[in-house]
Amino acid sequence: MLHRRNFLNLTAGAALGTGLGLRGSFARSQMDAVPRLLTAMRLEGEDGGALWSREGLKHFALPQRGHALTRIDASGKHLIVGRRPGRYSALIDVSAPDERTLLAPLNSYRYSGHAAANENLLVTAELHAETAMGALVLRDPFSGAITGSWEAGGIEPHELLFADGGARLVAALGGIEQDTDVKGPALNVGEIESAIVELDARTGEVLHRHELTPDYASLSLRHMALAPDGQTIAFGMQDQDFSELRPLMGILRVGRGIDLLELPADDPGALRFYVGSVAIDASAQYIAATSPKGGTVCLWSLSSGVYLGRVAMADVCGLAADAEAARFWVTSGAGDIASLTASETGLAFDARWRAEGQFDNHLLTV
Repeated sequence: MLHRRNFLNLTAGAALGTGLGLRGSFARSQMDAVPRLLTAMRLEGEDGGALWSREGLKHFALPQRGHALTRIDASGKHLIVGRRPGRYSALIDVSAPDERTLLAPLNSYRYSGHAAANENLLVTAELHAETAMGALVLRDPFSGAITGSWEAGGIEPHELLFADGGARLVAALGGIEQDTDVKGPALNVGEIESAIVELDARTGEVLHRHELTPDYASLSLRHMALAPDGQTIAFGMQDQDFSELRPLMGILRVGRGIDLLELPADDPGALRFYVGSVAIDASAQYIAATSPKGGTVCLWSLSSGVYLGRVAMADVCGLAADAEAARFWVTSGAGDIASLTASETGLAFDARWRAEGQFDNHLLTV
């Protein structure tokens, strides 16, 4: 259904009924370039997905809460994966999102929220319902049918992406031991079995396994973003030990190693021990990361790793790079949608809207 009351017309000075109006201004060319945004969303008590654009907000139902989005091909086909412990994923076409194909996980497994696709392969991250051991499930990208699986190399697989021109599948293993069927506290605080693994995308052979030093054993490696060069990955973490502040962002160079980034210099605790989404801008100058717990969007330089600044937004988590350099889109659990511009002095809001619903953790431009 199209909810026209839930969006702001992109004209200078227009206002929304909830009181959130346009902040800053768009040049006419920027207004014409506003993308469509795909996300999971809860609206009027109904779990589903949402496609937002200048024409309005299109909400469509899903069997349970959704989580991350994956682009399958340029024709408009996408996959929405159920939030851990997910019992479904849904193949949709953004031209007709109500016409979905539901996919079940492996027998005795649950989806852990994420997937990745290249030209020939769709891979879903799944975990065993009893042991939480991870599986990388290979699927036909057109039908979603299971064609095989690889061991993930650890428990609680999280975000996946294809790097090196699609030749490597990179998987972040969250490594948090907890009841697989409920959201609850970690049972292994201080001994997180976390890693980022690089696999040969043809055979599943593990090419590299990246682990943090024992000093960072409480950190769970979770969210990732690939730079345009296909070789550089920014990643965000979750800290299960609140007794001290540790880095929560890092850079992985495929086939090489990990460098950790400094915490926000203006408030080292601003991320509140958790990064919910990561993105790299189209020019590969900037890394952005969100923290719903901290209500903040932070920015770093990709080349130097220097922290550049942040802006506040309550319960912000969804994050996506725009096709234009130095621009990002964010969404929040309070229904906010915003455009941000990055620079060497930090982040600034271009425009901001509010929908009458709750956006989930991740966001994709389509």
